[in-house]
Amino acid sequence: MRMTFGVVFGGALLVFLAVAMAAVFIPGWVYTPPQTTVALPRTVEQERGRIAYYSNGCNYCHTQYGRFWDNSGEPVARGGDYFFDNPMTLGSERTGPDLAYIGRRRGEQWEMDHLRFPRDFSPLSIMPDWYFLPDQEQKDIVAYLFNLGDRVAQERMILPPEPYMGVQDPQPSPLVTAVPQGQSQGWATWAGSGLQEGKELFTSHCLTCHGCAGNGLGHYAGTLFVTPANFKAEPIRSMPDDQWFWHVSEGIPGTVMPTWKASNLTQEQRWSVIRYIQQTFADPIARDPDEGDPTGSYTGVTNPLPLTVDTLQQGKAIWLRECMVCHNDHGQGNGEYSQGLQPPPPNFNDPASYNSYTDADYFWRISEGLPWSAMPSWKTLYSDEKRWMLVHFIRVNFTQTEPRPQPMVSQDYPAIYLAQTMPEGTSFERGKVVYLRNCAKCHGLGGKGNGWGGQYLNPKPADFTDQKLRANSEGTFFAKVSYGVQDSAMPVWHEFMPEGQRWEAIRYLQESFIRGRPVNASQSNGGVIGADVVTLSTDIWTGDLGRTISPDHGGEVYGQYCVGCHGDRGQGSGSDTTGTPSGGPAAFPTRMDPVYSFWRTRHGVPDSIMPPFRYLLTEQDIWDLTAFISSLVGVKFGG
Repeated sequence: MRMTFGVVFGGALLVFLAVAMAAVFIPGWVYTPPQTTVALPRTVEQERGRIAYYSNGCNYCHTQYGRFWDNSGEPVARGGDYFFDNPMTLGSERTGPDLAYIGRRRGEQWEMDHLRFPRDFSPLSIMPDWYFLPDQEQKDIVAYLFNLGDRVAQERMILPPEPYMGVQDPQPSPLVTAVPQGQSQGWATWAGSGLQEGKELFTSHCLTCHGCAGNGLGHYAGTLFVTPANFKAEPIRSMPDDQWFWHVSEGIPGTVMPTWKASNLTQEQRWSVIRYIQQTFADPIARDPDEGDPTGSYTGVTNPLPLTVDTLQQGKAIWLRECMVCHNDHGQGNGEYSQGLQPPPPNFNDPASYNSYTDADYFWRISEGLPWSAMPSWKTLYSDEKRWMLVHFIRVNFTQTEPRPQPMVSQDYPAIYLAQTMPEGTSFERGKVVYLRNCAKCHGLGGKGNGWGGQYLNPKPADFTDQKLRANSEGTFFAKVSYGVQDSAMPVWHEFMPEGQRWEAIRYLQESFIRGRPVNASQSNGGVIGADVVTLSTDIWTGDLGRTISPDHGGEVYGQYCVGCHGDRGQGSGSDTTGTPSGGPAAFPTRMDPVYSFWRTRHGVPDSIMPPFRYLLTEQDIWDLTAFISSLVGVKFGG
């Protein structure tokens, strides 16, 4: 046959028609998947919305099908999901998010507002503004979108895809044989549980981001746009096994969470670290480490490092970087991140427990961690020498079971620090909070060096009301706050606190304790009061919430934090006010309004040295404290 134009064109047309029949028409005739529960008949309004959706080209950017490899948490698309779609148009690409299961995930008004002006909700969106569509057409599109998917409106975490869906820990709670009574149970049962490997993996692989307290505030976390997970908070702590294994194996999209399955962590290692996280942070119970005495290569070892000021300084830097968040800078075990840890960190100011400890006791525990606790295995991150420096620092400053070495030379601070001056814009009010959270526990709320946590320290914390300090330049304060004071427990704050916060703390202590800033008088403020407390309700606190109000406990809180300035009866002449340039607060007014007392305790008094105790005390503490103060001024509060 001669290959004329007509023959070629006719053959090509036949081939095109055959392909179209095979790919488009025949599948539509023969493929009739059963209807799924996702597919339901549409109302007239919803059908109009579907037509408008496709006629306006929404499917060019939004698909409507779930794929096997998606991390959306939605089911993989099935043919029966599109039972009522004719023709079935799934969309071409994902310039915008897939909408297969968008129904009920966002409110109808939200959908309407977003359709009209999408950049009001997503500033970087390239979606056009559809405000020009007729009102009815907009309503129809919203009705269509609101009907897509399985219509589950429950707030929940993204579910894991196959093959993670439904997987369970193959060995969730290993059985162990208890050792004979009277012998140490800790390490024997810990070894039998297999959790030591999980602890060491967590220390070496996870601690940098999630922190040794498991709250997502490790050293590297502060550089990330997405804060790592807090294992102690919902919904993370209650995740089922498949969620844990999926996230640890695949990482978290949009974050720096690694894909650990692609590293050298086997499945068993991943499960091991998950068990450690679950039992230590997410769902702990009160257990005694019961570790016994040092064993193996740790038996009888002694510190090989000379006890020098330089050794203590290096140990201090490690303490502040790694240990302070749980043990606190005064070593009493009530650090900012210790909440929820079981057992809690120890109080080194306990001679009955620690006077008998040897070098080996400390080195062993620092190196291996404690069984059935969150104490990390620091041997995975620090050399023997660094851990021995930490032993010296703890023994000299906290347990005080080693003599303090005498410095050979005076401490020199960098000249560039000494030359600094107070930056403009430094906030006294922010400095008040920084001082309260980081400095007051040692230096005291009155700045006299008699804080509730540091009274046992030797040398004593500085008294900022001392006349000699008034000659110090701003640069001298900055250098001492940044580098600490050698041969003492005074932290090297540049290891922990940003420069701006150091300056704000300095401004607060200078204006409060060196130059003076009189405390505002306690009064009912002419009826003006904070909006967040004006409807304060003891009935809801004690009734709906089932809490109690204890003036006795409030008296204990008052004695620890308030009596130094306000005096034992609220007369405003506590011992911390003697010799201070800011003077003392006014006496509590007779029959002072309890709501006002609660408000000022919680939020502080602006432009005065009275701090906002919400950063230090729990809400329960403040209720109890308010009840006690009310008893001092003759007002009944809290039943």
